[in-house]
Amino acid sequence: MPLGASMFEFSEKLSALHLSDEELGLFTAVVLVSADRSGMEDAASVEQLQETLIRALRALVLKTHPAETSRFTKLLLKLPDLRTLNNLHSEKLLSFRIDAQ
Repeated sequence: MPLGASMFEFSEKLSALHLSDEELGLFTAVVLVSADRSGMEDAASVEQLQETLIRALRALVLKTHPAETSRFTKLLLKLPDLRTLNNLHSEKLLSFRIDAQ
């Protein structure tokens, strides 16, 4: 599937969760704070921070939507999709750089 279509599909699925601004903000923080990024110097501290953010997101989702017990799980299952999109995007950027040379 082309990158654009994949991104559109992901955004539709994420939008279908109807996240509040607070939920989206914490989810974004969880995505951005990742210990396995290249060049990371203190991965243990970053991993601990990410775990704290995940717990905060879980607490918020459960508080905001107590009847929807699977909502948090659905949200976390978006993380691998984002990694895939990131990899596709990186590959596309690399191909642009190679083509430009």
